[in-house]
Amino acid sequence: MTHPTESRQQPASSASTSLPTSPTLPHGNAPDGTPAANTKSSPDGTVSPLKSRDFALLIAGQGISLFGDATLSFAMAMWVLDRTGSATVFASILAAAVVPTIVCSPFGGVLADRMNRRTIMVALDAGRAAIVAVSAIVFATAGFSIAAVAVMQILLAVLEAFETPTVQAAIPQMYRRYGEETVRQATAVTNQVQMLCNLLPSFLGGVLYSALGIRAMMLIAVVSFAAAAVLERFIRLGAPERDGELPSPFDDFKAGLRFLLRDRPNVFKLALFAAGLNFVIIGYSNVGVAYTIRTVLGFDATVYGVADGMVGVAGVAGAIIAGMFAAKLSMDRMPAALVAFTLTLLPQGLVFLLPVGAWTKLAVMVAFECASMICCCFTNLIAAPAIQMSTPEAMTGKVMSIFGALCICAQPLGQMTYGWTYDRFPVAAILLVTTAACGLVTAMMTPFSRRFDE
Repeated sequence: MTHPTESRQQPASSASTSLPTSPTLPHGNAPDGTPAANTKSSPDGTVSPLKSRDFALLIAGQGISLFGDATLSFAMAMWVLDRTGSATVFASILAAAVVPTIVCSPFGGVLADRMNRRTIMVALDAGRAAIVAVSAIVFATAGFSIAAVAVMQILLAVLEAFETPTVQAAIPQMYRRYGEETVRQATAVTNQVQMLCNLLPSFLGGVLYSALGIRAMMLIAVVSFAAAAVLERFIRLGAPERDGELPSPFDDFKAGLRFLLRDRPNVFKLALFAAGLNFVIIGYSNVGVAYTIRTVLGFDATVYGVADGMVGVAGVAGAIIAGMFAAKLSMDRMPAALVAFTLTLLPQGLVFLLPVGAWTKLAVMVAFECASMICCCFTNLIAAPAIQMSTPEAMTGKVMSIFGALCICAQPLGQMTYGWTYDRFPVAAILLVTTAACGLVTAMMTPFSRRFDE
């Protein structure tokens, strides 16, 4: 699961519908270049702002770019595995790429609050296309090189660190004036597209890689990034609004930290909560589920692949279902979403205490893991817009970059912690302790959600 915003995330009266592409809205443009309209369609024919040309271009550009990301990641993993015979090598490269992502993310947030966010998105996708194209030429002329793969992945991670806060700040810039409901609906659409674009390469990647090879897969990524840059070029989005003179980048970042720690500590607490949730979800899903299916239950890679695919489909379904209720998902709904998430963990722990067969344990675990994924889609859609709408326009990029950095830091910590515990303790004990911990967090979140806006 991505962090409860996301990851380059971060919706219309029903956000689960396909992206609308109606013409520019009839009421002109706001000073920042975004279209102006009422929040929802009304009997007099007013068009929803989510049916604007600019939002369609943003979602299309991000969807194509995410598809290129996922396709390239899948292809490189397969290629490195074929050449080295070790899955650990590529995993180590990705782990190393996390460091520049964490380090550069705050700078990406500062940049997103100082420049036109459309220009940043265009430049970053064009840069990604250039990096992958040059890498493909290097591989074609010099052959396979782990060092070259590592350099490419690290450069792409740096660009990703700048893109994520930019996109997360662009949506509230477009729709802040229409209220939090519209921002949540817009976020729901981006979540749906993100889930779908990450899922498609999982199903198609193996076939395409076997049929076309690494060069063609890299070409698909180059074309995807370039096409995204072209589409994003036509988004009408002005520079972020600021009061007074532009401070230095360092002072700008300090202002973001001061806002979180002193002015709105509840926003920072919500960011820490999201990081903690990522710690549990990524650790359990990425490490625990695979270990349990392959090692504890003794199933082969095919069974694990099917189970993983089912969870991925549940993620897409969850994004659609959550999108249908996006307008109602305010912070006071967070405790209910957490209760539901906690209850999906309990049966997974209990089934490993019962004298039932491996297939029964697998069925219960996968079914409730799918339910967990759906619940996470709801928590994502509650947390991210709450943070975005609680943050001034001139600080959205910085705050979302700090938020993202916290969640990214939590992911490898969760993987290492759960990896250590699964090597030493029974599955039932781990899941039941996790359930109890989530229950405690839910109890703490209930009063917090009521006073979040204080």
